Amino acid sequence: MEKPKQNLIKILLIVNLVISTCAAIGVGYLTYKQSTTPDFSEMRSRGGGFPGNGQFQPGQFQPGQDQSDQN
Repeated sequence: MEKPKQNLIKILLIVNLVISTCAAIGVGYLTYKQSTTPDFSEMRSRGGGFPGNGQFQPGQFQPGQDQSDQN
């Protein structure tokens, strides 16, 4: 009875090791991928990309707004 329990524990430890290794590889890959792709906030500061998150920022002209109201 003791031998099957030891075999089951060994199998579970190996499965746990495989799952942990796959998770570590996945996290490493995502970290590498994120570090190599440009960040949208960086693109915005360089003048490209998206203009923002859709919120109004003071000093910006919005369509439909009279420009004389800004000052």
